[in-house]
Amino acid sequence: MSPNIIKKFLKEKKIDFYLITNNDLHLNESPNLNLKDIYKLFKFDCTRGYILFFIDKFIFFTDSRYTLAAKKFFKNKCEIFNLSEVTIVDYLIKQKKKLSGTLDSKLISVEEFKELNSKLEKNRIIIYPQFKNFFKKKYYPNFNISYPLSMPKYLIPRQFNDNLNKIKNNLKTDGILIWNNAHVAYLLNLRSFELWNSTKPFAGLFIAKKRSIKPVLISNNLNLNKINKIRNSFNIFREEKFIRFLKLSKFKSIETSYEFLNLNIYMRLSKFLNLIETRINISKYLGIKTSKEIKNIETCHIEDGLAVLKFTIDLKQKNISPKNEFEVSKYLYNKRKESINFFRNSFDYISAFDSNAAIIHYKPPPEKSLSFKNRNILLIDSGAQYLEGTTDITRVIKVGKKIHSKIKYSYTYLLKSLIKIENKLFPRNTRSSTIDLYIRNYLSKFKIYYSHGTGHGVGNFGDVHEKYPIISSKSRDILTNNNLFSIEPGHYVEGQFGLRLENLYVTKNLNRGMKLKNITLVPYDLDLVDLRLITNFEREFIKRYHRKIYKILKPRLSNKYDIYFLKNLINKI
Repeated sequence: MSPNIIKKFLKEKKIDFYLITNNDLHLNESPNLNLKDIYKLFKFDCTRGYILFFIDKFIFFTDSRYTLAAKKFFKNKCEIFNLSEVTIVDYLIKQKKKLSGTLDSKLISVEEFKELNSKLEKNRIIIYPQFKNFFKKKYYPNFNISYPLSMPKYLIPRQFNDNLNKIKNNLKTDGILIWNNAHVAYLLNLRSFELWNSTKPFAGLFIAKKRSIKPVLISNNLNLNKINKIRNSFNIFREEKFIRFLKLSKFKSIETSYEFLNLNIYMRLSKFLNLIETRINISKYLGIKTSKEIKNIETCHIEDGLAVLKFTIDLKQKNISPKNEFEVSKYLYNKRKESINFFRNSFDYISAFDSNAAIIHYKPPPEKSLSFKNRNILLIDSGAQYLEGTTDITRVIKVGKKIHSKIKYSYTYLLKSLIKIENKLFPRNTRSSTIDLYIRNYLSKFKIYYSHGTGHGVGNFGDVHEKYPIISSKSRDILTNNNLFSIEPGHYVEGQFGLRLENLYVTKNLNRGMKLKNITLVPYDLDLVDLRLITNFEREFIKRYHRKIYKILKPRLSNKYDIYFLKNLINKI
């Protein structure tokens, strides 16, 4: 795939534009790089991105997390728009003329396509779904590196048969097609490793209402057959065979989620089936963790906290000498590899010095990242996949001798905002948007703002970004007992610095309301705290948190880490 091939196609077909998404077949948030069309075209990586490709130009759309990175990368090669300010629909309508375009129907959801088309059609702009590619395209990851496993019994939150029965009991049709592979992984207590930083199989799942019909895994990954429960209780069909199976079964209607199903599958099945939007909310089902899950997730945070603590102390004590940002992230990865039941990273680390930290989702390149020499602060956003759970944490570390007062001011208020939410008693069934606005309103008093969401759900040895709950001002999610999510306020000054603090929290219902319990076990950098700005209550709160971490990790701390912790993280405050 190249820009010239796209231009040639547009000319030959007399089409005005080609809309390129950054998805894979299962619409995963972070596909492997060789499955991302935008990366293959321009070598720019992002989670959410679109390109409108015209014969004479291309336009890049992304969200606020990547706009600064995109501007630095593309420079003056294209226009760049923040999707919260200018959408693809906005841009096309502003052209004020009749246009026609196309897109790969396998790489966009039914919901997104319907929303795009309904708005554009009113303005004489048509997007045609493309079913056959005009260039060679790789749609599947490498299954030869796949190592599927069934979760150990002692870690299973809910038996897979119970999950299937719960789905069946709530069906309003002949069956349900589940295309979100994170849902498939969770429902079947199944994990696999063909997607980078992920633990979910590249597979869909069909569950029939009739008990006599075996559920079907839709996948090209034959390694799944090596798992006894899959081999004995499921059929494994490739996509074509699955479609033939549905035709022969003579189902009249099935349900699915338009948010997660790709348009191509939808249109193929709609020729002979009635596909309706399901009311079964699997994302919410995953998002309400069982007590066993919470216990296991807390266990993996002990391992994670130990690794991040050792990394932080080694960096501050100059026990390590990384050359640049990339080597910093590599060192933390190697520390995590020493942990019990560590499998892999949960995402590519954000490791950024000084002004690079203002690029919200900055990923350090191996060759050209900033050197460690003469730097002031490091922002490190990282996470891991453990057998017991998934972690995601952000800390800012002082690595230079002098820190500007603006940095200490902002860092201190970010820390104070976390202390406030941990001590706040929220009403039960609080909307997640309430948490978001509570933190933003507090920080805005001190002129501290951030353009990204405040938090996201986190999986259980699964997706580091789960769809429920989303902590943002636009979210309509309602928080219940045992939700697990991040809280990550930040402050970014382009060309100067970027700050973010991120912990994972579990909601706990009490008689009088709901509290947020911090399960992250990594201390804050007291060298960045302006002690004049914190109250005695906040001082004692930080000290109590650090003492808790010390008590849990002390049995596994060697003398050099033990001494540093007591001197710089407890006695200092």
